[in-house]
Amino acid sequence: MPGARPRELADATTMLLQLAQGESHAEQLLQLHLARLNALQPQLHAASHILREDAMRQWEAVSSGPLTGLPCSLKETIGMAGQPVYAGSNYMRPWVPTRDSPVVTRLKAAGAVIVARGNVPEFAMTAETTSPRHGVTRNPLAPERTAGGSSGGDAALVASGAVAFGIGSDILGSIRIPAACCGVVGFKPSSSAVPKQHSWPQIDGFTDSWLAIGPITRSVRDARLVYQVLAQTALPTVPSLEGLRLIRAEGFPLQTLSPCIDQALAAARKALTVAGMQSEGQCFDEVASLQDLIAPMILHDMQADWYEALESGGRPFHLLAEAWRQLTGRPGIDHGLFVWLLYGATLGRFAIPRSAAHAARLVGRFQTVRELYRDMLGHDGILLLPTMGWLAPPHGEMNRRTLRPGLNRQISPLALCNYADLPAIAVPAWSFADPVSGLPPSLMLVAAPGQEARLLAVAERVEQSVNPC
Repeated sequence: MPGARPRELADATTMLLQLAQGESHAEQLLQLHLARLNALQPQLHAASHILREDAMRQWEAVSSGPLTGLPCSLKETIGMAGQPVYAGSNYMRPWVPTRDSPVVTRLKAAGAVIVARGNVPEFAMTAETTSPRHGVTRNPLAPERTAGGSSGGDAALVASGAVAFGIGSDILGSIRIPAACCGVVGFKPSSSAVPKQHSWPQIDGFTDSWLAIGPITRSVRDARLVYQVLAQTALPTVPSLEGLRLIRAEGFPLQTLSPCIDQALAAARKALTVAGMQSEGQCFDEVASLQDLIAPMILHDMQADWYEALESGGRPFHLLAEAWRQLTGRPGIDHGLFVWLLYGATLGRFAIPRSAAHAARLVGRFQTVRELYRDMLGHDGILLLPTMGWLAPPHGEMNRRTLRPGLNRQISPLALCNYADLPAIAVPAWSFADPVSGLPPSLMLVAAPGQEARLLAVAERVEQSVNPC
């Protein structure tokens, strides 16, 4: 198992500089990453597919651009021509795209080389990457612990040094959770910033505006670099943080389980106020009251598609029969997906909207809160919170804790950024690594849409303050 921490590995920006200065060559860089990927895959199960031959063809036709020569990974659910999407399932008939998604087109045009597809939990809907088809992804920092999910494969690949960066997606924390678990940077843009066409799933409903595609990297500057390619935008330089508002979340239903998280948070706050940001308290009472509405909204938009996908491969799927298989240790589907379906068929059926009017009321509740928090942040507000209230837990514990009904105070900061459609970035704090496990806490910064340049500038200042020089 790899011993190097992500902070000890060269980031993508450094690799580009080395290529430009002739200190390394693109083919050598590709071969080194493929060799590392091949060596680590049997231990980490981080890739659903390793694209050895395809990567060499990409390299031979590589374009000159801001990512030229960088080996990267792509979450398995993002469409790539000719590459099957199984969504981690043994039941679903694989979808084989006939053309690249816009994300892939932009990566290739920028010169990146896609060497692997990141492993995902079944249907990419749980916070642990446990795939019945491709195995359980292990955390490169601590193999007995989860890499998080659902973009856990890509986070593990980035953290282990098998790729220069990865591309994930995030509907309830699926970029930021694995980034926090694996000690790397995860940036969830606003939902419309990066095109989602020709990826799986295509959501017909309000929760499509919760879903975003974004980069997983080893530094904030890499996140900026890759985001500008994905979003086809040039972010302006932010010369100073002076006068920006640093939002303190008052009344936030958050509980931290490790002292190192609070220590890192305090250090980041101090660094930002020293940099000239003005601390300001704001109330976040709505977070707790919305918690029990998240699952009904997701199930309203996606449950029917899950059943259709499970039956698309020609094998019959019955929830009661699956319950027996789960109880007898012969599961047909991932346990996390089973819990989602079981909740939808039991307790959830009383909360899931059954009429257009009920659905409209539920959407209206989320829309009101979205407007509230966007107005609160405005053009100059940055919210700082722990990404999660715990460090990467042992395998199985994340799903046991996060799939229970009710408020979970360790992951409460995450979904807020999805249903309010706010850009958010998770940054590791290696200077405050837990003395027992060696795992770093993670801090999350949040801004209003359109304020990505300020968000990333503040995130870079936090990164400098909570990591070794």
